[in-house]
Amino acid sequence: MKQHSQKPGYIFLLSVLVVGAVAVAITTSVLLLSTSAARTGLSLEQSGEALAYAQACADHALLLLRADNTYAGREQMAVGSGTCEILSVGGIGNENRTLCTEGVRGDTARRIEILIERILPSVTISTWQEVSSFVSCSY
Repeated sequence: MKQHSQKPGYIFLLSVLVVGAVAVAITTSVLLLSTSAARTGLSLEQSGEALAYAQACADHALLLLRADNTYAGREQMAVGSGTCEILSVGGIGNENRTLCTEGVRGDTARRIEILIERILPSVTISTWQEVSSFVSCSY
């Protein structure tokens, strides 16, 4: 007579435990990835807003500088849900001026550095670039 194993329940139970452990691992990975993606998305959104704030301050400063070429800068403004700052305007007179602005949203800051060739009769800009740290405005 053949003897049958009395352990088919153990195999089923072990299979259920292994499948459950794999399912928990997959669920945990998906949750961690989704929270990381949400954080990255928020950082990208704040970064874009900070750049827009810096550009808005730059436009504002250029208008003020064109109206009065003795405009000195050194302003901070609340814009939307962040701030922007106009640093000291470099140079004097109508030519060779520098303008630097910084927009901040949350923990993110973006900086713009502008080198102006001439203010009047029309504003002529030689460079308008985003920088990680100010070079021309470190006076």
